[in-house]
Amino acid sequence: MKNLEFKYHFDMANIYDLLRDVFFNQWTHDSIQSMLQKTKLLHATFGKSAFINKLQSLESEKLDFARWEYNRLFIGPRKPLAPPFESVYRSDKKLQMQHFAFEVREYYAQVGLEVELKNQFPDDFIGFEFQYLFYISRLIVEALSEGKDDEKKELLIIKQEFLKNHPNQWMNKFCNDILTESKEEIWKNLAELIIEVLHKEDEMNRKYFIF
Repeated sequence: MKNLEFKYHFDMANIYDLLRDVFFNQWTHDSIQSMLQKTKLLHATFGKSAFINKLQSLESEKLDFARWEYNRLFIGPRKPLAPPFESVYRSDKKLQMQHFAFEVREYYAQVGLEVELKNQFPDDFIGFEFQYLFYISRLIVEALSEGKDDEKKELLIIKQEFLKNHPNQWMNKFCNDILTESKEEIWKNLAELIIEVLHKEDEMNRKYFIF
């Protein structure tokens, strides 16, 4: 059981590390190479995903198309087709920086994280939510390594609560928008990977880690 827990949370930390990079960094040849280095740590479940395969085969022309599509989907200049902010999906008027952003800020603070541009950039940006999941997964791995069972349980409960109250409430809708709107297969593959990661978390939490 201990080995299973360690391997699971180690794998999840690595996939969240990759996913935060997807949304944090501009897509350049160098950033793609950095992401590819991180894919080497992924378990076969995620490491053989269609998104990783597409990432490995990106050439200059394909990278340009992927970058243009990234902007069209997530940034603009026109209204983004899949805005990567929780508040947009969950607020009635589809606005940024609603109370969901302040709720996730509280979760971040529990483990010592803070958004660098506090009150200037929404805390519920998908990259920040993946960064939090990466960081808390790493803390769980450390607690398991050091035999700190009480600390591990507390972190697991916080992580499960965060997933239930935030990513699970909007990321599937976000991914469905990508699947509907994207003209580039790599972004559809990313959406499928995010859905798979969330499903894996839900499956494993229900099976092993609910207290």
